Amino acid sequence: MAGPKILILSAYDVGGASIAAIRLHLGLLSIGLNSKLLTLHKSNSNIPEHFQFSPRSNWKKRIELKLRQRNEHNQRRSLNLSNNQSLSGEFSLPIASFDITDSPLWDWADIVNIHWVNEWITVEDVIRKSGNKPLVWTMHDMHIFTGGCHYSHHCYGFEFECKNCPLLEKSNMPQLANQFWKVKRNAFKMHNPKITITAPSNWMAGLAQKSSLLSKFEALGIPNSLDTKVFKPISKSAVRNVLNIPQEKMVLLTVIQSLEDRRKGFSYLIDALRLLENPEDYFLCTVGNMSGKESGYPINYLHLGTIVDERLMAIIYNASDILVHPAIEDNFPNVVIEALSCGIPVAGFKIGGMPEMIENGQNGYLSNEIEPEGLKDQILKSVALSQQKDKISEMAHSKYDLKVQAKNFQILFEKILA
Repeated sequence: MAGPKILILSAYDVGGASIAAIRLHLGLLSIGLNSKLLTLHKSNSNIPEHFQFSPRSNWKKRIELKLRQRNEHNQRRSLNLSNNQSLSGEFSLPIASFDITDSPLWDWADIVNIHWVNEWITVEDVIRKSGNKPLVWTMHDMHIFTGGCHYSHHCYGFEFECKNCPLLEKSNMPQLANQFWKVKRNAFKMHNPKITITAPSNWMAGLAQKSSLLSKFEALGIPNSLDTKVFKPISKSAVRNVLNIPQEKMVLLTVIQSLEDRRKGFSYLIDALRLLENPEDYFLCTVGNMSGKESGYPINYLHLGTIVDERLMAIIYNASDILVHPAIEDNFPNVVIEALSCGIPVAGFKIGGMPEMIENGQNGYLSNEIEPEGLKDQILKSVALSQQKDKISEMAHSKYDLKVQAKNFQILFEKILA
């Protein structure tokens, strides 16, 4: 292996942001670069150069770890929310039990690429301890430049001081986001880190440039990638037989990991399906954790559960006519580039990074208005593109192959280290 020693950090090896980090790691390896992936939780043993974080075990470190974990527990308990409100997937407290410099890989690396590391290491702790080590922070959400929220929900507090956070207004500590923002602000101000910001979408990179915390740093959009040898067109009829999906139906696929995540927009999809004039002509396939939504669909459906195997997921895409991605806030969803790479058009809303992925009339359609009627119209128009699998796939492969992203990051790493 040649070139700089690259350390990629991701708290997990499952989930959308973690999958994006792993694919970048594999892409860097595929072009001969010296990349290592370090995760706090390791469940996949098939990833080359993948290591699990293990804190140093001397007595002083063990005591510090116990104290930090106790502090975390107390802070979580002290944040009282109104009834039925959950911050899961919405807001993260900047508390973490571990010191990333405990890993010998930190010392080994010439450059560190940080992905989603919440609940492992904090923004301010990394900045405080990075010294002269160059950092590339890849944003899969907005958390690095907010007081704690993952997506701002049309709040622009991150451009100022994150005061009066709408997620915390009914809690017993409504100014907590502002306090967390100040901690990050002070860390950036005091330690002046060597940090470059990247994001899968230009939309997210643009938000970082508008933020009060990151406006002085360079922010670049570099799209996610995937293995185009896995995500490619396959005969629709053959895979439908395997999955027991009706051949004669127009099959709509949606992939939503959690119904509790408001921004994924599942309710908009259900309402849009109720507007279809001939519902008997359609068939819905769902993938993900759909617990609590086992009935009430307005068309026939098949729930396929949570799928982690990429080859099986590619088969499911190829059994579908279109992917419906009804998210009302999103960065650069992996499921969209996976569907496109299989030649499947996408219907959704014109939000976040979606317009950078979907060209109306070429590989799908996006609604300007976030409402069921608009989504229904885009579904009907996208169905007409389902006969252009090869064209859609070729367009996606040229943009999202592993080596395309890897070479863009290689150029960035070499520029920083020069």
